[in-house]
Order: sequence, then C-alpha cells, then structure tokens
Amino acid sequence: MPSVRLDALRKQFGDAVAVNDVSVEFHDGEVTSVLGPSGCGKTTTLNMIAGFLDPDGGSIRFGEQLIADAGRGLSVPPHRRNLGMVFQSYALWRDDAVRRALQRVRLEQYSGRYPHELSGGQQQRVALARAIVYAPQILLFDEPLSNLDAQLRDEMRLELKEIHREIGVTAVYVTHDQAEAMSLSDRIAVMGEGRILQVGSPRELYDEPVDVRVARFLGRANLLDGVLVDAAHPLGRVRIDRLDHVVTCRLPRVLPPNVRGALSIRPEAISLAPVGAGAPGLPGHISAATYLGNMSQLKVALDFGATIEVQETSPQVRNVGDAVSVALDPERCYFIAGGASDARSS
Repeated sequence: MPSVRLDALRKQFGDAVAVNDVSVEFHDGEVTSVLGPSGCGKTTTLNMIAGFLDPDGGSIRFGEQLIADAGRGLSVPPHRRNLGMVFQSYALWRDDAVRRALQRVRLEQYSGRYPHELSGGQQQRVALARAIVYAPQILLFDEPLSNLDAQLRDEMRLELKEIHREIGVTAVYVTHDQAEAMSLSDRIAVMGEGRILQVGSPRELYDEPVDVRVARFLGRANLLDGVLVDAAHPLGRVRIDRLDHVVTCRLPRVLPPNVRGALSIRPEAISLAPVGAGAPGLPGHISAATYLGNMSQLKVALDFGATIEVQETSPQVRNVGDAVSVALDPERCYFIAGGASDARSS
C-alpha cells in the first residue's frame, strides 16, 4: 500500500489560513490520526487528500505518484485516487458489490434493510463497508464515531482496529477525541492553528510533548513555568517560578542552561504523603476530591499559588482540606523548552 506524503500543503479561505505549510507523511499500512480541536485545519487537510478541495500551495503524493501540485495546477479527481472515505454523517448505499464488504463487517444478514432501519453502530459498519468495497489503497476517516454513544464508540474502536489489521491499508483518521486517537493509531499528528505541532507514536506524544498544546490535548497535564538550572542530559533540573524549589525532570535533548520553559507533569506521576511524614516535596492541601471507583481525582492547591491535578489508585481516603506533601517522579516529568503554561490551546 502506498504512503501519503504532504509537502508544504496550504489552504486559505479568504483571509483565513486553514492549513499552513503542512508537511507530514502517513506511513504505508499504518493508521495515523490527525488530532486537534475544531478549527485547527484537520478536516480541510483530509479533504485535500481526498480531492474535494484543491490546495493553494504545496503537493500531495500517494507513494511515488503525484496526486496534487498547486504550482503545476495539477489535481487528480477524487474518483481516480483509489481511496475510500468514511464520513461523520453516514452516506449509505447498497448493491450486489457490497455483499462481500458487508460480510467483512459482519452485517450480511442486514443487507435487505434500508439505512433508516439500522442502528447507529450498524450504519457505521455499513459506511465502512462502502468505503472498502472496491479494495482502496488508502482509507480516510472523518470523525466517523462522533455520532455514537460512549459505549458504542469503545466497541467500534476495537472493531475498526481489527478490520484495519485484516485489510492493511494506509489509513488517515481525523478526530478531536484523544482516546480514539491513542487507541486506534500507530502514529498521531497533532494539529493546531493550521500547523502540525508534533508527530509520533501515542506513547511518544504522551510522555514527551514538544509543545504545551500537545501536552494539554493528549491527556491531562500539569504545566508549571520555570527555568532550566542544570541541563545534564537525560535528567536535568528546573527551578519552578515563584518557588525556591528545584525539580528533577527528563530533558528532550542537550540544552543550554537558563532556558525558560514549562514542566509537564501528568496527574498519575504525582504521589502524596501527609505533611510531617518525613517525605520531601511541595507543601499543599487538598482543594477538591472525586472518587471514581478505580481511582480518585484530586486537586491540590500548592502553597506557592498553583493548583495541580493528581490521580491516585491507592485506597487512601483524601478529604478536602487535608495538608499533603507533593512528590514528583523525575522520570515522568518532562521539560518543554520554550513552552509557557499560559499558552492557549488552539
């Protein structure tokens, strides 16, 4: 199956730049999610790959074949791109050619029904059958699960992953749902303000975000501004603003000292102990506590003014007002050079 490569792709609507010099490769046979909030340019990018929109700049290649090139005025029409697409709203149709595809998605027994006689999950499966019926080399997904309820979304993620494993096509999956992207994807491309912020495996993006917007959008993150005072690699030390306290953390690379940035700390990377128990850490108190059965979600107001989120799986009962000492796992704290915690998500 061919890869999909975008080079300096650009699209503008009036004065608004929707996609701004995007260069990324979607690897052969992999599922790559394009993840980002509404208005970040992800659907516009997908529509240019599909051929529904022509780029204003840059080019698109499927393998070695040039599919679109704004400089040459080239754009292969959608029906000649040998791709299938599953939309957010299901466009469903039936004929004899789809019977084998219906077998693959386990819906052959419903072949005589009209679309309005199918449940949301069944409609989604038919939409997938429609997309794969002619064995396309590339599959495009535009938020296909967003109209389903939470339980059905979870089930369909597993089914989509299994079906992709069977057919092995190159897939580009647009979503704003981080859980969807992490569970389905070999790699994720996070977009913001029309640009690619970071591309990598789900684990790479979660553990080593290069931008505070990536840290915020892929899971929950506590972000504390500070300055790098010891740039030893791979573990350095950061002095947190407004606090005479130095935190050991992982660094993305060798950096010069005195670089400003943000310390990204995931809620599960934090442990709490009662004040006075001899454990060193940041002093604070519990400001909110929610028990969820398998975990507790806590908010801790630190004495220097910041509030952080903590996830605990221990049976320890925490009450609002409890004084605690906050310890951070150095291996799970990550310094984002040049980042700032007040940067807005796009």
